[in-house]
Parts: sequence; C-alpha cells; structure tokens
Amino acid sequence: MERNSKIRLAYSVFLGVFTVVVGILFLAGAAELYYSGVAELGAAQGMYSREAVGARLLELLAPIALWIVAIMLGVAVYAVFPVADKRNSSRDDVKIYARLRRRTQEEKDPAAFAKVKRMERVRLGVRVFSAAFCLLAAVMCIVYLANTANFTSLAELNSDVLHMVANVLPWVGAALAVLLGEAVFEVIFAKKMLPKVKPLVGAAPAPSKWETGAKKVSAAVENKYVLLGVRCALFVLAAVFIVLGALPANGGAHSVLIKAINICTECIGLG
Repeated sequence: MERNSKIRLAYSVFLGVFTVVVGILFLAGAAELYYSGVAELGAAQGMYSREAVGARLLELLAPIALWIVAIMLGVAVYAVFPVADKRNSSRDDVKIYARLRRRTQEEKDPAAFAKVKRMERVRLGVRVFSAAFCLLAAVMCIVYLANTANFTSLAELNSDVLHMVANVLPWVGAALAVLLGEAVFEVIFAKKMLPKVKPLVGAAPAPSKWETGAKKVSAAVENKYVLLGVRCALFVLAAVFIVLGALPANGGAHSVLIKAINICTECIGLG
C-alpha cells in the first residue's frame, strides 16, 4: 500500500472512531437527561424541555466542534494526499463496449452486425422493463402515501406505520432488486458482447462539436480543485441552512424536538 493510501486509511479510521465517540456522548447525555428527569419528577415528563436539552448540548459543544473540524480536515487530507484511481474492471467493460459499439461497421460482417443489433434489442427490453417497473413502484408508493385514509389519527399511529411498511416496503425492495439485476445484466452483457463487436470496429469518426464540448466540461468537472471547491461550498451551504433552521425565530427546531419526544415516549414506548 502506497504512502498516501496509508495516510488516508489512518485518518479514516481516526474519524470513524471519533464519530463513534461523539455518538456515545450523545447517547450518554440523552440517558442522563432521561434518568435524572425521572428521579427529579417521578415520571417521564417535562425532562426534555428546551432549557434542559440546550444545557446538555452545550456540554457537548467542544467535542461536536472538534468533530466538525475533523471532517473539514479530512477533506483537506484527501485533497493533499491523492491516490491512483483504481477503476472497476466491470464498469470498464461497460464503457469500452459502449465506445466500441459506436464504431462498429455493418460492411465488415453483416451477419455478425445483425446479431449484435438483435442482442441490443434484448438489452433495450431489459432497460425498458426496469424503468417501467421502477415507475410503477414509485406510483404505487405515492398513491398509498397520498391517501389520507391510510393515516387515521395519532391514536392508531403504530398500526398505520405497520400498514405503511407492509404496503410500501415491498415495492421499494422489488424496485431495488430490479435495478440491481439490471446492473448485473449490463456487466454480463458487456463482457459477452465485447469479443463480438471488436471485429466490427472501424475507424473512429470525427468527434462532433457537442462531444468535444462535453469532454471539456467533463474534464473541468473532474478537476480535483473544482471538486474540492464544490464540496466546500456545499458544506458551507449546509452549515448555513442548519444554523438558519435551528434559530429560535422560526421555531422549527422546537417543533422537531417535540415530535421526536412524542415518537420516543408515545410510539416506541421509551416513556
């Protein structure tokens, strides 16, 4: 393993362990808040007030801040210590086949060319089926979730959630299975068809203006400094939205806290 890979691996392990530690601190704070509230109040109520939760979060401010700094430092580590790109050979087969298929010429072997076209129609059929099934699954899920009759009241929340899982989860799982099957089919198809299209490959056509422009845009997007800038911008934007959402002025954080308390104490049954 090269030096940069070792540095990346070591920092990834450190960040993973640090994340687990911060999570444990959160769980410990929540447990302490709960049990101290039970001891003081004699019942599981009133312990999750904004003041009590704010005090616990304030105690965790230092590790949370260090964790955020560690994440930002991790971005810099990955940019400063690059590693060689190890491409997936299966995905390479798919890309190579797509590139060679555009250069096939019928006059080289009409019979073989016709066979390749027949296999391409099978591939198209698999893609159409996959897209149609995923669309059907999405429609069935939306129809169920949009029907307010399936969500009667908070009193029947557990039953409604179980019915939702029973009606939505099978469609989601089936769609994921179909997509996975299509991905496996694409890899097998490319490996099988590569030997058949190579004899049909002719001279590469001159690239069009659109293809030339697309390559330039792709090269610019793949530039590591551009990617680093985009990631930093997204991180800053996410931090800004989190801060705006947590401000007391809009009351959003308080609403989320109340809903979380209700779920924990009433639905799941922690209370």
